[in-house]
Amino acid sequence: MENRFFKDSSTIGVIVSRMQVPYLTESHLNMIKTVQARHNKLAILLGVNDKIDIKNPLSFDIRRQMITPFLRTHDIIIPLKDNEDNKAWVDQVDLLINSLCYRKETAVLYGGRDSFIPYYHKDNGKYETIELLPEDNDSGTELRNIATTKLPVYSQEVAEAIIYTLNKIIE
Repeated sequence: MENRFFKDSSTIGVIVSRMQVPYLTESHLNMIKTVQARHNKLAILLGVNDKIDIKNPLSFDIRRQMITPFLRTHDIIIPLKDNEDNKAWVDQVDLLINSLCYRKETAVLYGGRDSFIPYYHKDNGKYETIELLPEDNDSGTELRNIATTKLPVYSQEVAEAIIYTLNKIIE
């Protein structure tokens, strides 16, 4: 029987997540560390939406900048477009992962609570999935709601971020 506590060089650890939060929670960081400890390769499929809205306030590039400091040099982050057609979305996930696997490699997909896993299984995703239990009770929705109650301190970057976001909403 395979021991999950030893690093597996024949599988890629894949985190499928949105991470639409102002900072990575302990749960996010623990998930990244856990997958890195179990696999030589980590890919994060980061959910992206065409429009910025209350549930998707941060662009892919902003979230990539937030996550990158916690990754190894060979770990990667790939945008995963939202799709209301679940079967098409599952096919897209499998296609992206297929493109990452060499020779006899396969992948193990990781999610947290309220994750993609039931939707992935519903339309016969082909890879193994593992739900990691949260280490804290933060939710992305709660963190975004808290962020709306705090007035940001002025800086050129804050002003540019506000202007950038408003322009993306109007597009």
